[in-house]
Amino acid sequence: MGLKWTAALAALCIAAVSWAENYVVEAVTDKPDAFYRSGETVKVKVVVKDKNTGKVVSGQKLKYEIGGDGIASKRGTFTSAEEPAEFSAKLDNPGWLRFQFNLLDADGKPIMQEKKSGARTYKTPVGGGVGAMFDPEKIINTQPEPADFDAFWAAQRAELDKVPIKAVRTPEPDRIPKKLKGKVDLYDVKVDCAGGMPVSGYLAIPAGAKPRSLPAVVSFHGAGVRSANPGVASTAAALNCIAMDVNAHGIENGKPQDYYTDLERGKLKNYRSFGCDNRDTVYFKGMYLRVMRALDYVKSLPEWDGKILVVTGGSQGGGQTIAAAALDHDVTFAFAAVPALSEHSAWMEKPARRPGWPRFISMGKTPEEKEKISKAVAYYDNIYFARRIKCPIMLSTGFMDFTCSPSSVYAVYNNIPGEKKIFTFPSGNHSCTGNRTSIERNNYLKSVR
Repeated sequence: MGLKWTAALAALCIAAVSWAENYVVEAVTDKPDAFYRSGETVKVKVVVKDKNTGKVVSGQKLKYEIGGDGIASKRGTFTSAEEPAEFSAKLDNPGWLRFQFNLLDADGKPIMQEKKSGARTYKTPVGGGVGAMFDPEKIINTQPEPADFDAFWAAQRAELDKVPIKAVRTPEPDRIPKKLKGKVDLYDVKVDCAGGMPVSGYLAIPAGAKPRSLPAVVSFHGAGVRSANPGVASTAAALNCIAMDVNAHGIENGKPQDYYTDLERGKLKNYRSFGCDNRDTVYFKGMYLRVMRALDYVKSLPEWDGKILVVTGGSQGGGQTIAAAALDHDVTFAFAAVPALSEHSAWMEKPARRPGWPRFISMGKTPEEKEKISKAVAYYDNIYFARRIKCPIMLSTGFMDFTCSPSSVYAVYNNIPGEKKIFTFPSGNHSCTGNRTSIERNNYLKSVR
């Protein structure tokens, strides 16, 4: 199960950043793939190394935290030495266990690094870690599916069908990457949609493409507020396919950063929580209508071959990808990297698990509010969309992903009835998948030609 542990994979996925860019924290489990059976003990070794020489560094103080699904976290400090520090823990039930190690300064305070996501700048501890999964194939959500789940989404489809597929397409030659100029045509596209906002994205098509000659690839965005990406669309189109990169909110593309910053801090601040106590007002209803309409539009293009339709995305985009594959059975292949919007009701399981982003139920202040939210957002949960997927699909997860927990991803994966594969990264955080999505997308396109 999972991917073979290799030195290259470890280098890619270890969540390690140096103090003053001198040190790296490395943690490994006694089983390279980090898969265990319930009740089995995980043994972890951790060292601090000089980033430049690779030599082990002694005398650095670290904080450790061991936690996981259904257990209380254990915390403490230790000092690095020539010999690896050793830790162990276990779970007696299917789920996720994690070992986090953060560097401390001379005063015993966490060393922080600054990161940026869209308009948001934040600080995060410097360190590394590794996770483990226990009987992940047995992770099952026991909360009942809404009885009218299919009827609800059929009604949304009917509303969308009342809106003609009408698009405004504006050429954007100056946004084509230099190396692709003359090879692809690029357009800013707005497509009419139900739900109040249009589909908004960049569409790229190989120059001189003939009718019914090309497969299509549609990519969806992770959380945040940003423009569609002309480079993503153009690069995909260079593979001799129609490519559309869709921004999540139906907003304008190609604006100065201040435009997106103002939206993220203003009108779209905390959009994930909008209307979450009513299935008809959940913010993601409009987003998923745009997902369906983006596919409608691409399928209406004369260049589409009428056969191959690929959807991809990571995090929030992974959630959209799963919904796309479930709601449109013309989709022939999907890759959902570290998918969000998974297992909203995980906290209601016994033992409790960590839900994926955006952790809707935590937005309720009282038990009554939490119950109301839980019922509303069930219509937007990947664990139920997964059961309706008919095409081959690939997922990925990092065992140190706090944003979209690996147990929430497995709860989705285990509900997929057909052809599927999951890529796992024991030391991988939320960004561990790297270029795996594009590799597998390209492999699929090659295989069907």
